[in-house]
Amino acid sequence: MFRSFNSTVRTLLGTILAGAVVAGCGSVTVTTGPSSASTAAPSSSARASAGTTAGTSAGSSASPGALASGASPSADATQDISAGLAHYDAKLEALLPGTIGGIPLSKLSMPLSTYMASETCSTANPCGDKALYTPWLVGFGKTPDDATLAAATDLSQTEKIVVQAFKVAGVDGTKLSAAFGAQAQKAGWPVSLRKAGDRTVQELTDPARQNLDLLSIGWVYAKDDVMYVIITDDAALRLESLIKLP
Repeated sequence: MFRSFNSTVRTLLGTILAGAVVAGCGSVTVTTGPSSASTAAPSSSARASAGTTAGTSAGSSASPGALASGASPSADATQDISAGLAHYDAKLEALLPGTIGGIPLSKLSMPLSTYMASETCSTANPCGDKALYTPWLVGFGKTPDDATLAAATDLSQTEKIVVQAFKVAGVDGTKLSAAFGAQAQKAGWPVSLRKAGDRTVQELTDPARQNLDLLSIGWVYAKDDVMYVIITDDAALRLESLIKLP
């Protein structure tokens, strides 16, 4: 959760493109967000095209499976997303802000298990949160396969921020956030309650990343059946993100 999300996006994009080529679905056109780097497939049949205009709803939404099979993207588009990324749950993506600090964010969504499998951890990029997800869900009788993750991030890295939404069918968001905070605390993460405007959040700090001066502070907030996590060390961006959430 608190690791570098941009590298994950590019890894997933490359995987989707490779899958499309292997499936023999012909030419694939991929669009990444404004000022973002695009990853082309090993085949010349995959072409990277220009970025989506920020602040419009022109971005298309499709699941990784639909992209791989060559199916047409869903007409139910999410605002401010980048075509070619994984769009497993467009409605969950739509709950996330499209811009923060005047910078457009790119959105994607996928099963939590897919996100976990895509990560490459190292001493320089510790993945302390990876150990939290499975035990967090066990208490609900769920696994990462049962959870959906949507995220909005600045691929241009003008701002270091990621806003995430987690949804688990049949589980209330407040219960998800309380259990997640408790699991982080068991793992030795500092966890505290904060009042931000008219909302109460849990502030979590990933100690391994903090020790390396990497992005490490997150606010956890719940509304209805969704748990949100705002990850940035910029207090102003955290507050703006919280205000823009449902």
